[in-house]
Amino acid sequence: MRVNGFEVFAVANPTPSIGGPVWMFVRIDTDTGTSGYGEIFTSSVYSRPLTLVRVIEGMVEDFVLGRPVEEIESLYQRVYNSHYTHIADLTKLAVLSGIEVALWDALGKSLGRPVHALLGGRIRRSVRLYSYLSPPPDGPSGAAFWSDPEAVGRRAAQLVDEGFTGLKLDPFPLLTGGDSLAGQFVPVQPTGELLDHTEALLAAIRSAVGSRADLMLGTHGQFTTSGAVRVARRIERFDPLWFEEPVPPELAEEMALVARSTTVPIAAGERLASKAEFARLVRHDAASIFNFDVSQVGGLLEAKKISALAEATFRQVTPHVFGGPLVAAASLQLALTLPNLLIMEGNGRYDGVYAELLDEPLHWERGYLWPTDRPGMGHDLNEELARELAVTADHEFQYARPATEH
Repeated sequence: MRVNGFEVFAVANPTPSIGGPVWMFVRIDTDTGTSGYGEIFTSSVYSRPLTLVRVIEGMVEDFVLGRPVEEIESLYQRVYNSHYTHIADLTKLAVLSGIEVALWDALGKSLGRPVHALLGGRIRRSVRLYSYLSPPPDGPSGAAFWSDPEAVGRRAAQLVDEGFTGLKLDPFPLLTGGDSLAGQFVPVQPTGELLDHTEALLAAIRSAVGSRADLMLGTHGQFTTSGAVRVARRIERFDPLWFEEPVPPELAEEMALVARSTTVPIAAGERLASKAEFARLVRHDAASIFNFDVSQVGGLLEAKKISALAEATFRQVTPHVFGGPLVAAASLQLALTLPNLLIMEGNGRYDGVYAELLDEPLHWERGYLWPTDRPGMGHDLNEELARELAVTADHEFQYARPATEH
């Protein structure tokens, strides 16, 4: 079975604050009539959507067309080592990831087996999800929501009542491009006001949900090492499940200093793209939880290898899932097979446009995601809706903003 065609779908997410503004899908066709679908992670890529479409098309044309579907390891090696780079380029690995997942989908369908059966078989019936603590759909949003600890606590209780047993929040302003905090650029020192407000939020959440849910604190790698230590000391009394990417991802040795200064487990990996980078986290003992993204590290086979690296060093994994529904579908297939899985990220209940973009919606129930019995990934793209929601202008990606003037 060989690849003989493909199509790329750039979709404008109608709910851009949930899963990002643009979702990028790819369909890989074979000479047996079987097709597979994958999704490309766009948040680490700075290319405008229609430009990225052409990049994806070029990779399929250069590395995939005419080749056997099952040669997945070969594909990774040929792409990773191309152009003398031999480095974890975020764009190259994101594009490869979506294509690789589509190949697994086609392979599973051709064999009549779900992908998890090809990755070693499932060891659990379903996968526990955590939810980002987001504003309620019928209440205040943005700064109005996050400035009110009581409102945040009520929302946390609502999500727990719905079935979620894990809640994640990032109480710190997302600093990108020209954004700054009190005149600082990343990495920054938190202000006293920010630290006080973070404590107030966590106190309100713990008061509302008690120990019914694990709490996770994210920062998107924004603090200096000493600044992250100050944050860690403030949050320890709330016993979070993890403190995520406390410093920028470039220096694992600095993250290790934070890890040694706190009892809170450190999670990292959503902006890493190769097993070599995760090996660096192990060498420096910088993180005890790996939150790799299947759609960023090269696909399912590489994610399986990174998970094995973590397992061999007594670390756990919590797949990062951000984007459209096919990232979640692929991550579910992997998570079903991992002995060292802790929990998986989710985007709510996967209803709304997430469900509408699939021929069979993802099955969320009381905080868990359940697989179907269908072969491949178990879910095909609704191409008709994807074309209706197609990106029509090469607009900027999220966070592409000019520098702030002071």
